[in-house]
Amino acid sequence: MQMKDPKPEIMRLEELAILVKSGEIKLPKFQRPFVWQKSDMLKLLDSIYKGYPIGSILIWNSSQKLTSERSISGLEVNTDESTRYPTNYLLDGQQRLTTLCGALFWDGVGEKDIWNIHFDLESETFVHPPENNLVSLFPLNRLIKTSDFIRQCMKFEHLEDGRRYFETAERLLRSIKDYKIAVVKIGDMTIDEVAPIFERINSTGRKLTIVDLMMAATWSDDFDLSREIGGIREACSELGFNDVSDQIILRSIAAAAGFGINKEDIQRLRSKSSGELKSAALEARESLAVSLLFLSEHLNIKDFSYIPYGMQLTHLVEFHRICRKPTPGQVSELTRWFWGTSATRYFGGASTGQNNKDLKSIRDFARGDSAALFPDDAIDISRLMYDDFNLKNASSTTFTLLLNLQCPSETIDGRSIDGGHLKEKSSKFFSSASPVKGEIEKINLSKVIYPYSDSLNPGSAVIDDEALSKHLLSKDVYAYWEAGDDVGFASARAKIVAELVQNLTGCKVKYMPPEKHLSNGEEEYEEQN
Repeated sequence: MQMKDPKPEIMRLEELAILVKSGEIKLPKFQRPFVWQKSDMLKLLDSIYKGYPIGSILIWNSSQKLTSERSISGLEVNTDESTRYPTNYLLDGQQRLTTLCGALFWDGVGEKDIWNIHFDLESETFVHPPENNLVSLFPLNRLIKTSDFIRQCMKFEHLEDGRRYFETAERLLRSIKDYKIAVVKIGDMTIDEVAPIFERINSTGRKLTIVDLMMAATWSDDFDLSREIGGIREACSELGFNDVSDQIILRSIAAAAGFGINKEDIQRLRSKSSGELKSAALEARESLAVSLLFLSEHLNIKDFSYIPYGMQLTHLVEFHRICRKPTPGQVSELTRWFWGTSATRYFGGASTGQNNKDLKSIRDFARGDSAALFPDDAIDISRLMYDDFNLKNASSTTFTLLLNLQCPSETIDGRSIDGGHLKEKSSKFFSSASPVKGEIEKINLSKVIYPYSDSLNPGSAVIDDEALSKHLLSKDVYAYWEAGDDVGFASARAKIVAELVQNLTGCKVKYMPPEKHLSNGEEEYEEQN
């Protein structure tokens, strides 16, 4: 894809700074905040003074009305509502132009402000001064306005070095006013076309997400998507669920507005009025709270990161938005659906078409138009058993959920479990109970809850049926463990896990026999009767 009508031109840096301050060049909300350190700011100004190149500026001339910043690190910019479109949005050069605007247009309040930058007329260097009363320090916010510049220079009149100071100050003024920079303007492209350009030139490599775009595209005086999402996140945190993703919240808002949950559906939010958007956000907030309580009460999930797939939460939120008072049968089916989709990694490769189909299914189910969400066909849980344990993947996360569901109060060697593993998903809370070193100690099937830093010693296990069952173990499993029989251990434990999954999902389960997996043999399957 080529940029539409790129138009490079040369502009004076002072003119660009004035255009940003006046709001004629806007900083869209999806730009990162001002992050430069003081040293970065001083280096830029030094480069300008010495005439060094500082790179080009990229501006997007667009008819789209996007949210723009009203202030930049405390520096107010004009956001006149009478803006005519197309208008100019700054895509690349924010940190540089912000530095220049801040230094030149600072209001002079607060000596420790980052914009309080002076030019040392003695050393010809830029500084954040420890004090402002040195006559040899020229404040940059007195530079551009002629009357301010003259008044500042009048302080040199009776000094021995006054003439030299004035000439240096004049040289500083000329270096700023005369500095020219290349500005590339791209034509009226869509947000989707601009997104990859922004991502490529963004020095942090930060992806421009659908959330960033919609925050900018839906903003008005009456609705701020960023504030709404922040409020919803805060409400989730109050329930103990931190870090619920912005994308999940946005999907739920789109669904509450009557749309789908794919990118093109979410983009339709811009067609809604601020009142409709507020209503959708409120519905999403309320339904999300109910869904998180459902996860806590029925699935023993206390932390957002334990949800194997974000799409599961999206569907739960939409269900609870439509169905405020689910029947016991619906609650039972929802839990069956959750375990089924988790154990089979159902959402691992979901397409937009599948998302639409699944959303329709959850809506039909919520309205009572269907009685089932998850088919009762046989399911393969080999990945759940044998994937290498890594809490970044869904199969390992699901396996830990099966362990957490048993609510053990003690480890298998009799030490207390305080529940910290429920509130933070971390591998430090789990240990391998494998009888030997090697392949088996890496896989999900070997793991138990063990929130201690020392190694688990099988010889110290509490040989008690109930205590072992709380860890999805048994005396048979322990016997294989004690004998150092990895295949026997895996086979006996696999049957326990398979029986649990079958009970939770109502589906027959099959899986590769452990001896085949551990020996990398041909695929055969065992079925749980």
